[in-house]
Amino acid sequence: MDPGSRWRNLPSGPSLKHLTDPSYGIPREQQKAALQELTRAHVESFNYAVHEGLGLAVQAIPPFEFAFKDERISFTILDAVISPPTVPKGTICKEANVYPAECRGRRSTYRGKLTADINWAVNGISKGIIKQFLGYVPIMVKSKLCNLRNLPPQALIEHHEEAEEMGGYFIINGIEKVIRMLIMPRRNFPIAMIRPKWKTRGPGYTQYGVSMHCVREEHSAVNMNLHYLENGTVMLNFIYRKELFFLPLGFALKALVSFSDYQIFQELIKGKEDDSFLRNSVSQMLRIVMEEGCLTQKQVLNYLGECFRVKLNVPDWYPNEQAAEFLFNQCICIHLKSNTEKFYMLCLMTRKLFALAKGECMEDNPDSLVNQEVLTPGQLFLMFLKGSLPLMELPTDHTVLREKRIPPWMEVVLIPMTGKPSLYPGLFLFTTPCRLVRPVQNLELGKEELIGTMEQIFMNVAIFEDEVFAGVTTHQELFPHSLLSVIANFIPFSDHNQSPRNMYQCQMGKQTMGFPLLTYQDRSDNKLYRLQTPQSPLVRPSMYDYYDMDNYPIGTNAIVAVISYTGYDMEDAMIVNKASWERGFAHGSVYKSEFIDLSEKIKQGDSSLVFGIKPGDPRVLQKLDDDGLPFIGAKLQYGDPYYSYLNLNTGESFVMYYKSKENCVVDNIKVCSNDTGSGKFKCVCITMRVPRNPTIGDKFASRHGQKGILSRLWPAEDMPFTESGMVPDILFNPHGFPSRMTIGMLIESMAGKSAALHGLCHDATPFIFSEENSALEYFGEMLKAAGYNFYGTERLYSGISGLELEADIFIGVVYYQRLRHMVSDKFQVRTTGARDRVTNQPIGGRNVQGGIRFGEMERDALLAHGTSFLLHDRLFNCSDRSVAHVCVKCGSLLSPLLEKPPPSWSAMRNRKYNCTLCNRSDTIDTVSVPYVFRYFVAELAAMNIKVKLDVV
Repeated sequence: MDPGSRWRNLPSGPSLKHLTDPSYGIPREQQKAALQELTRAHVESFNYAVHEGLGLAVQAIPPFEFAFKDERISFTILDAVISPPTVPKGTICKEANVYPAECRGRRSTYRGKLTADINWAVNGISKGIIKQFLGYVPIMVKSKLCNLRNLPPQALIEHHEEAEEMGGYFIINGIEKVIRMLIMPRRNFPIAMIRPKWKTRGPGYTQYGVSMHCVREEHSAVNMNLHYLENGTVMLNFIYRKELFFLPLGFALKALVSFSDYQIFQELIKGKEDDSFLRNSVSQMLRIVMEEGCLTQKQVLNYLGECFRVKLNVPDWYPNEQAAEFLFNQCICIHLKSNTEKFYMLCLMTRKLFALAKGECMEDNPDSLVNQEVLTPGQLFLMFLKGSLPLMELPTDHTVLREKRIPPWMEVVLIPMTGKPSLYPGLFLFTTPCRLVRPVQNLELGKEELIGTMEQIFMNVAIFEDEVFAGVTTHQELFPHSLLSVIANFIPFSDHNQSPRNMYQCQMGKQTMGFPLLTYQDRSDNKLYRLQTPQSPLVRPSMYDYYDMDNYPIGTNAIVAVISYTGYDMEDAMIVNKASWERGFAHGSVYKSEFIDLSEKIKQGDSSLVFGIKPGDPRVLQKLDDDGLPFIGAKLQYGDPYYSYLNLNTGESFVMYYKSKENCVVDNIKVCSNDTGSGKFKCVCITMRVPRNPTIGDKFASRHGQKGILSRLWPAEDMPFTESGMVPDILFNPHGFPSRMTIGMLIESMAGKSAALHGLCHDATPFIFSEENSALEYFGEMLKAAGYNFYGTERLYSGISGLELEADIFIGVVYYQRLRHMVSDKFQVRTTGARDRVTNQPIGGRNVQGGIRFGEMERDALLAHGTSFLLHDRLFNCSDRSVAHVCVKCGSLLSPLLEKPPPSWSAMRNRKYNCTLCNRSDTIDTVSVPYVFRYFVAELAAMNIKVKLDVV
């Protein structure tokens, strides 16, 4: 029987044909749909926010009204529009559109103009519509407002983008930032909860409550709770302008509808008409309202308006009833439009609350997916935008006032927004000459507060996450592929691994040093990693090709022998063949960019600095070009000239030197301008390429969560070798398998070996093998057909003695990743160097070439070992040892002072220390003490505390 007949009938895996196809690498006519689907939820949610959502948000903002000289003034935002990113008007340029690559390159924000139509009226009579520029807002890449929208791959490449650019993120000051999806409580659904901390909200409160996350169509949200009290009554609580308010439920019910008390009573006890406790509780809630003299709906509205209007900041001419209506519109069941609907909703919530308190219904689980929804980036963006829209300034500019046809007595005009977003609508900003202030009630211009720009809003929002998309649990209809699951899809045979190992790989997949992009020459990121020798994996799941990951490879196929060889592979350490390393195994580079802006070095109003060199300057020594910048491809070492600039007024030349201890190569230099194109050679971006070949201590990992540290580059002649003379690239300790249970890695080793022997690649999608059709049998037969051992083991020979090893060694091909965690970024060593100016102790911190703190626990460890002299050396001699003069008689460190110097004609040159307290010089002695102790004594003296030393 043919040994290979069993596996030849099995379905073959994916091939590597596309890599050898002559057309591979040529841009497609259209982008790959699978990749674009990854960010669809982000992009579409933003599209909704800036189109339909923005219009709804504007309509929901109440008009801003105030009184001025017996006139009622109102401002109403009718509409708001965001335009695509363009250069400012008046700029001389070939194309007005701004593209993301430009913003990344010169560290600016990819943003569009926000313009609003604002109607202003006096005493209810419209005086016209002002079209007003309100500021800039960031634009999401690949959204409808992005200038890259619907461009084919070739056009994207021409605009210095990736052919498969997915978008879904913002560019803020040149840095790519993504808004994470957040899990929120299910909207507009009463959730019964038991919270013991609710008992602390006041006397009589219990742990029972019903909560509702009320969300309007334009995504404005308010949390509302009903609390059950010990006396059987219910308290309604809500938040307005970050302040928590409590309102007895009876007041809210009577204010919403004109029903009689009996009708309200009947609705609250519906279905429980025979429950005497419930009947008494409802009667008590209605009695509380009557005791306040509120018998009708109008009386309740008047009562609530009078109580709350001081917190609502409504105009003085609003009657109390209107103020109460404003409260219900903004705080109570805001997702419902009519008061009758709100009434029935509160009654339903009350019945559920009583059922929860009496044990007739279960507590809802807020962690269940049924009670959750996803807050998409567009919704969150819209919430901030809505909070920002009402921000306005009122300056004193009569010229503009006349142009806008606003009466000069009312010095009001709307100018570009500079305010932070409020979390609630209706807040405006006003300005008096040179001061920007928030209004206190009724335009009382009191408390002043510094305001930032709108771009700073988005720079400082906590929900932004740099560069990496974070995977979250999502509803499938919203986001069919969370990016965490996408990473999990790249794990071969993940169904054969212990689940925590798959989770580890999901995290390490984001730390991989691979080939993240194809446009290195156009980037200006602070730090970018690049693997110089990437390969396509021989064993890969189907999703690898589905997402076309060969365009962005992340590792190298390595020959891995599972063997305990020498002591350098203990724990998670691994030995790498030095010959493989010399041939380029896992070599990489780090790209670092630095912006040099001469305008920051210039005094205000002075523009005399330009890049350049002084002819014949000996400091440059042919290291810099005539423009004062280094040559492309030049190697820079510590102390080499980095760049040079001139002062045109004085002719003075300044040369800056390369200060990093790590050698680099100048990869790219970009001359950057500003928004208006009038930069005048003031700013450049220098990108340096730092070679990072693997070194001892660098981190590697397989795709199964098996991470390890490179512990030794072992000479090839001393490595174990097979009968055919093959030498492994990596030696992996067998102790890594039993406790981790990563059987998928064992299968990958066999599959990779058979793939290399037969010239194909294997499908490693989970669950394609079973008990009846096992992976071991499938790949074992393939190995057997190629003339190798069925189980993937081979006889190895010792590279040191040449003797055959007694045990068969498991050896195969595993795809290994090099991670970003490198010794070159983390090592910290110091002999001598800078010291703290106050304490005279060595400074700490890697960035300033400081030392590592020798702390209390380290001290205890040396004491426990009995190495007192070593401890003395560490904490005294090598720290802040100093020689101080002390008076033996009075024990003072501060009183000994050096005598004044003798006159120049005197023959005496020896100066003595004299104690100013004892007035003697023969009692002065020297002691070795830590300098920080002398500082401490001086500090105590400043507090009138004397320190006396007993010197023996």
